[in-house]
Amino acid sequence: MSTVFKPERIEFAELSRRLSEYEHKYKFSTIEFFRRYSAGELGDDEDMMMWAGIYHLYLTSLPVRQFMLKGLPTAA
Repeated sequence: MSTVFKPERIEFAELSRRLSEYEHKYKFSTIEFFRRYSAGELGDDEDMMMWAGIYHLYLTSLPVRQFMLKGLPTAA
């Protein structure tokens, strides 16, 4: 039976919190995790795939967040 995921809105702080939870659980950094995951050293169980997915969201949302925090340029 296939699992259907319901889309949810997630704040950047929540992404960071979830990454920290995985780091605490597995006792290594997200960067180390992703290096090892990408090299095929960690398998593809549900936790590993979720950690990779959350990290992907974190990386792709960071530039958008930084842009939004700067604000839009004002006309002179």
